Amino acid sequence: MLPLPPRPLQRCAAPLSATALALFISAALLEPHAAGAAMAPQLLPESDVKIRYTVSVPGQPPHDYDLSFSAESERVRIDDPARGLWFLVDLRNASAALVVPQMHAVVTEPDLANLAAILESAKTARFTPLGEASIAGLSCTRYEVLSDQARGTACLTRDGIALAVSGEDSRGSAQVVADSVTEVAVPPDSLAPPPGFLTIALPRGAIAALLGN
Repeated sequence: MLPLPPRPLQRCAAPLSATALALFISAALLEPHAAGAAMAPQLLPESDVKIRYTVSVPGQPPHDYDLSFSAESERVRIDDPARGLWFLVDLRNASAALVVPQMHAVVTEPDLANLAAILESAKTARFTPLGEASIAGLSCTRYEVLSDQARGTACLTRDGIALAVSGEDSRGSAQVVADSVTEVAVPPDSLAPPPGFLTIALPRGAIAALLGN
């Protein structure tokens, strides 16, 4: 039986939806293979970067996430400061896990394993330029983004940093906006599971239930 967290975790933006969006905005589109792919913008940041995003989901209060991206390893860490936990994502291998310090555990479940399908679908995304904008003190180009499973808009800098995304799919809609962007080296050990943590596989929906969503 899994030990319970020492205190209730507050209800806020659904973590799995936020993860998918954060992946979408940070680089999960990878290299589009659709017709006209040569017109697609730069989708992977060219250097290490840390970004504070605000995620807004209808019917729930806005929630902040801190995203760290390593250009060399193409690994992403998505911190949820309010809960004190974080997601680890390996874009090259299309894998993800949730680190829960209160449980001293690294958690996987089918919803996280579905990341591979999300990435595969995103590879065929189609981009239509909509104009220029400025967000978090940086210039970006706004695009309409269409894929087989989702649609929305994104504002991307020339070097692949996503400053805003709004989108919807069969699970709902959300908006993600960057509050701050810092180009700084991301330590490799921060993108790996903490040593000594137990790896636990949970059934579908267990993470959302654990986090009170």
